[in-house]
Amino acid sequence: MKPHILIYSLNYFPELIGIGKYNTEMANWLVNEGYDVDVVCAPPYYPSWELSPGFSGWRYSCNHYGPVSVHRCPIWLPKELSGINRILHLFSFAISSALQFFWLILKKKVSGAESIIFLVEPPIFCLPVVLVVSKIFRSKVWLHVQDFEIDAGFSLGLLPNFPRLTLLIGSIENWLMQKVQVVSTISAQMSLRLYQKGVKLNKCVYFPNWVDCNVIHPIEEINEFRAQLGISEDKIVCLYSGNLGAKQGLSVLIKSARMLEGKGSIIFVIAGQGQMKKVLIDQARDLSNIYFLDLQPLERLNTLLNMADIHLLPQASGIGDLVMPSKLKAMLASGRPVIATAYPDTQVFNIVKTCGVVVPPEQTHMLTDAIAYLANHKLIRQELGREGRKYALSHWNRDQVLSQFEEKLRKLIFTEKQVSYSDAEQSMSAQSSLVKSPQTSSFTGKYDHINYEKKVFWGSDYED
Repeated sequence: MKPHILIYSLNYFPELIGIGKYNTEMANWLVNEGYDVDVVCAPPYYPSWELSPGFSGWRYSCNHYGPVSVHRCPIWLPKELSGINRILHLFSFAISSALQFFWLILKKKVSGAESIIFLVEPPIFCLPVVLVVSKIFRSKVWLHVQDFEIDAGFSLGLLPNFPRLTLLIGSIENWLMQKVQVVSTISAQMSLRLYQKGVKLNKCVYFPNWVDCNVIHPIEEINEFRAQLGISEDKIVCLYSGNLGAKQGLSVLIKSARMLEGKGSIIFVIAGQGQMKKVLIDQARDLSNIYFLDLQPLERLNTLLNMADIHLLPQASGIGDLVMPSKLKAMLASGRPVIATAYPDTQVFNIVKTCGVVVPPEQTHMLTDAIAYLANHKLIRQELGREGRKYALSHWNRDQVLSQFEEKLRKLIFTEKQVSYSDAEQSMSAQSSLVKSPQTSSFTGKYDHINYEKKVFWGSDYED
């Protein structure tokens, strides 16, 4: 009998970006490797926070995508994304999906199959039910943390930051995490945070998001998006592509575009959907050097990414290592340089410092200087792009990442043990060294720092 995996998550196909994309690709991979896969999820709504045509937010349904059965459960979508509304949104899915989840596990148990429950956070609110059901049916649980939703909520001010409330909620979350067999997350720094929350070393697993480097790759021909927008090849395009949400800190891009409007060679393009899109369009209404595009289908993603001369990766202050932006993988795989906003010793900082430029979050002048510098140095852009492509190939190539994940999954299924203490301790030791390294305003990697008009910012030092 095939091993049974139940993926329990908010997001799945036909969502094109974010967690839904990775859940879909993982499910298809597992099916090809001989697993029986079910999915319990919400109807597609991300990143626009509007239901996709043909789906209902108030009834149960089942879709089949190839051999994968996708069971959709009702969910409440708020019109305004306040902290309380987000909590109610997540709770609505946790409540509506509990019975469907229980029924699927029961059916598999009756048929003689043992299930691995693969729960994706957010939402952590599903974990109590998962733990109860796993206890009843003796199922193993793998919790995969894509986003520390509770920590991020407090950091961004979406949740009321009362010390006793924060401590109570954090203690409950930590206790729940310690009850599962495996807890994985998508970056080394986030893995360290799991350990700090009390997850034992032998339960912590690094399972990064990935990129298909055969699909996302550099191309040199005339770009159709430039032609569509009327942007000539001699212009420098600074591109942001992805979710337009609060965690991205996107208003800094509008401010930077305003500062650079007089420099006719630099153009900004923002492509995507999300709660902030209308706000951003309104902020940029009087600017002539910024364009907006809708979220593009996967078959056009590589062409979109190759429109960029410079990729932009802003993040809101306070996010730090609570999330790891998956869009960075595709940016680097496209062979274009990245300018990111991040603080020293965060995962984004440690990666981008070797193949791009990093400035502090929400520092418009420093971001603008970095853009102007790279715009005027083509050879530097080319070198940084090559370094980024190398990094994506060696660390995040899809087949490599999923093969390693599937190997660990088999260990859990057949040995009830994920990793050895020695392996976990070695991994955690390496991660700890990142956190303990002294903070500095310049890089200590391949390139030291950039000086541009006597302004020093975190990045790479080049001279043409």
